[in-house]
Amino acid sequence: MAAINLKDNNALRPSAFARFREAISPLTQSKTAMLGFIMVMFWVIIGLFADDILFRPACWSEDSECKATPWLARYEAQQSFRGQILKDPTAEHWLGTDRQGRDIWARVAHGTRIVLALAPISVIVALLVGGSLGLIAGYFGKWVDEIIMRILDAMIGIPSILMYLVILAALGPSYLTIVLAVTVTGAPGIAKLVRSLTLDIKTRDYIAAAQTRGESPWYIMFVEILPNARGPIMIDAMLRMGYAVFAMGTLGFLGLGLPPPSPDWGSIVNAGRTHLLGGHPWGALAGSLSTATLVLGLNLMADGLQEQLNKYR
Repeated sequence: MAAINLKDNNALRPSAFARFREAISPLTQSKTAMLGFIMVMFWVIIGLFADDILFRPACWSEDSECKATPWLARYEAQQSFRGQILKDPTAEHWLGTDRQGRDIWARVAHGTRIVLALAPISVIVALLVGGSLGLIAGYFGKWVDEIIMRILDAMIGIPSILMYLVILAALGPSYLTIVLAVTVTGAPGIAKLVRSLTLDIKTRDYIAAAQTRGESPWYIMFVEILPNARGPIMIDAMLRMGYAVFAMGTLGFLGLGLPPPSPDWGSIVNAGRTHLLGGHPWGALAGSLSTATLVLGLNLMADGLQEQLNKYR
């Protein structure tokens, strides 16, 4: 009889595909979120297949010396073409060339990897730091809450751009510095959000039941409270990823981002802005539209998911 019941339970258990479909249902049920997802995935695909590191295209020519070129970016980001300075878009150079004869589309495509690597890493680190501080402050309260919140309030009072400048001036531009700058400016806001969620959730009956069972505070915070606060935290993380992309573009435009010849989007805009009045807007437009579409896509995903989560409240 026990074996029969076990089989019945296994039969009633949803499949892995059903669980996955249920998990992504808030995304698929919102047209706004799906539009944002498509915009973000466009840049993800560009970043993955900008060159032939992950996938090598076939060479259809019978010439034994033929070298297959990637489909999404035919040239290297630093490759210069003699006599091709500030050229308009052509079949060879889809967005033209910059003042050093480099293919603008190749630089945008390869710069996508920088953005899509540093922005998520920065937000994840900020989530770990800010989320932990918010949980501790909200759960323990009293003097622990006061100390943590007052320090974070002081950090929030400092303008973000000034914080970027201080960190970059002290440590110099690098990948690690960019991640640190975005983390320091983003963690206080995340901590305040998680704290407010913790203050609400810790009054629920299942938290009192866990305390009655003798569970440790760390178990309650990270097993009972945090999973039940994941919805607002995930939406906030998407918005903050957009902020991180915009912050990286701002730093690159001001010349405070990654050192040349890094093809980050802000540097592309900065290099192309001097040629706007000269009839060559392609560099500035490419970098600006890349940043705008990726940030817009992340914001649309967050807005769509927020609408879906509100339906279940």
